[in-house]
Amino acid sequence: MRLRDYLRRLGLSGPLTPDSDTLRRVHRAHRETFLFDNLAIQTGGRVSVALGDLERKFLDEGRGGYCFEHNTLFAAALGDLGFGTTALLGRVRRGPPAQRGRTHMVLLVPVDRDVWLADVGFGAQSLIEPIPFKDAAASTQLGLAYTLRREGRLWVLAATDAAAAMDLYEFTDDPQTPADVEIANHYTSTHPASVFRRTLTIQRVTRDERITLRNDTLIRQRGGRAVEARVDRARLPEVVREAFGIELAHGPFVFEEPAIATA
Repeated sequence: MRLRDYLRRLGLSGPLTPDSDTLRRVHRAHRETFLFDNLAIQTGGRVSVALGDLERKFLDEGRGGYCFEHNTLFAAALGDLGFGTTALLGRVRRGPPAQRGRTHMVLLVPVDRDVWLADVGFGAQSLIEPIPFKDAAASTQLGLAYTLRREGRLWVLAATDAAAAMDLYEFTDDPQTPADVEIANHYTSTHPASVFRRTLTIQRVTRDERITLRNDTLIRQRGGRAVEARVDRARLPEVVREAFGIELAHGPFVFEEPAIATA
């Protein structure tokens, strides 16, 4: 991949050796550089996980994306830095269990004798740095206390903020192929029931804050405490410009279409 351009966007320079320190540095820099968003979906576009398309979108156009895009790009960068990665697919723990599909992607990254769980694509709630891939692993990052636990064949990543504990997602450790990722991406980006078609979201992290926009609600989280504010539709472009540094299309967005809004 275009590793030099990627590292330049992250503000990193070499030499970078394939060790745990480099993994943490690149993971954190990726999280703080690129937005998590579904703007391509909400403006009627398509989501490609082909590396060339991701490089154009993230590196040339300065845009963001969602989990399949982020973690595919991140895996390619790690590969060029000398790391091995394994892609896994998981289920977000939202809604009734029977309705949860494998719509999230994470990575396992072996470093020497250790294995790390890496995930730069779960929005503002996502890991800032990788955590050890082992039962009862724990790490407090930017106001959230993460834990990883084993439930039979499942692994579950949970987080605790100042208000409550919550399960984020579950996954198994069976390796997934690029075709598996492509199929999951297609469903998540095109199916009418997908949350990414039913909701507009833009999310980012900074050194001290997690910021999330969902439809007309802006959430700012510092020290594990969240403050929510409603945003008038007319002010949405202004709020997005101030909070995320991008220009928002005027719409209408997919989630505003009657068939979506009433489904």
